[in-house]
Amino acid sequence: MKAFKEVGMSLTKNFFFSFGGDKPVGEKVSFKEKVGFALGDAGFNMFWMPWIFYGLYYCTDVVGISAVAAGLVFFVTRLWDVVNDPMMGFLSDRVKPIDNIGKYRPIIAWFAIPFGLMAALSFWIPEISETGKVVYFAVVYTLFGMLYTVTNIPYSSVMSTISKDLGERNQVSYFRMIAAQVSIFLFASNLKIFVNYFGNGNERMGFGIVMTLAAVVAIGLILISVRVSRERVYSPAKPSGEAKKDLKNMITNIPWWVLFFVSFFTIAAFTIRFSAAPYYFKYFADEAAKNAWGGEGLVMSYFWMSNTISSILGLIIFSIFCKKIDKKKLYIVLITISGLVSVYFYFVPSTEIFMMLGTQCLFSFITAPTGAIMFAMYTDIGAYVRYKTGSACDGLVMSAGSLSQKFGWTVGGSLAGILLGLAGYQANVTQPEAALEIMKKMMSWYGMVPCLLGAISMLFYSLNDKKVKEIQAQLDAR
Repeated sequence: MKAFKEVGMSLTKNFFFSFGGDKPVGEKVSFKEKVGFALGDAGFNMFWMPWIFYGLYYCTDVVGISAVAAGLVFFVTRLWDVVNDPMMGFLSDRVKPIDNIGKYRPIIAWFAIPFGLMAALSFWIPEISETGKVVYFAVVYTLFGMLYTVTNIPYSSVMSTISKDLGERNQVSYFRMIAAQVSIFLFASNLKIFVNYFGNGNERMGFGIVMTLAAVVAIGLILISVRVSRERVYSPAKPSGEAKKDLKNMITNIPWWVLFFVSFFTIAAFTIRFSAAPYYFKYFADEAAKNAWGGEGLVMSYFWMSNTISSILGLIIFSIFCKKIDKKKLYIVLITISGLVSVYFYFVPSTEIFMMLGTQCLFSFITAPTGAIMFAMYTDIGAYVRYKTGSACDGLVMSAGSLSQKFGWTVGGSLAGILLGLAGYQANVTQPEAALEIMKKMMSWYGMVPCLLGAISMLFYSLNDKKVKEIQAQLDAR
């Protein structure tokens, strides 16, 4: 065991030091490092967004699992994250830092390849009985979620250690979101086109081949990210005996809980709409109107691409002002307007493809900065915990972000499947009016409700930018 540990440590140090050293320099995060760190999120989103965009559709229309069964699997498998995510936060905080490297990036480097392999396997559901498909999907999807947690929580935790400066962390968060959107634009938005090309008409084969290739690229991006970025705010490994103390600190941390619910509602709003989109365009949108745009596959690509372009523009424009505008106020305004825009989808006629795309562009432009805002807020909570308790719990803090995102992702996706099933949805046939009505509502009213709940939740968040700067100043003076 000792020999194995020594070999692992040697390989880790060689990976980080082989390109000229890894010693942190200054508090300023260079443009190169911001871009390099952001590549990690580009890699993670090569699986995060395909599951949001097409996960439910893949299970029902490609693999042949019923909508209700798929929805229940999404929900049940994610219940494990109630234990898994906080546990990973505890463990990552207790890793001993490696000199001039840190403690979070080595974890990402160790598990990037297993994550990519399991992510690819989740899109290779074999042609067996429906019960067998459900069992296989439940097992592989659970393992995929666990490995996502093992890599993504430490990745998010690096944001808390990359700089003490609030403005630098805010900008890093925006870079991260921009890279994610570029990844979505280049890959997830065109997934159906890639699937049709590589599958040659066989969607099941196409998904498997494309997502396997995506795994190779994602692994590379994640490894580049951990190699280029730096951990400047070192904290010692936490002793295992402090687990109860850390858990108590989190349970009694009101801002942490508020942001947990804000994140949950925000992701749920996106996911329920995105889960419904493939069905909305396949069954509700007028066939002649789609053909005029080149067919359903191209229409879906236009929808996701315009969505992503608008998100990138929103992130770029708002990132210019991110150091001047209070994050809490900005989030409340943006998410409230987003909810109102979402409602308009209900009134768009089935023949108006351009109107559908335009409404989604506006929705995406406005909502794009909300993800960057929330991730930056989690780094603020990390500073707040150090200020209140004298103890660093960045991994545990970030686990709330991962857990709330997965819950939003799960509830949105599972609710979409269950609602479709209860409305009489059957894959690849003409849909009853009740199913079409549910598709419209998921794209509109059901997306608005969590947006407004997110805005209401944010009203109770106490760490505005002014207070965080005061906290950081007092931490620096200690």
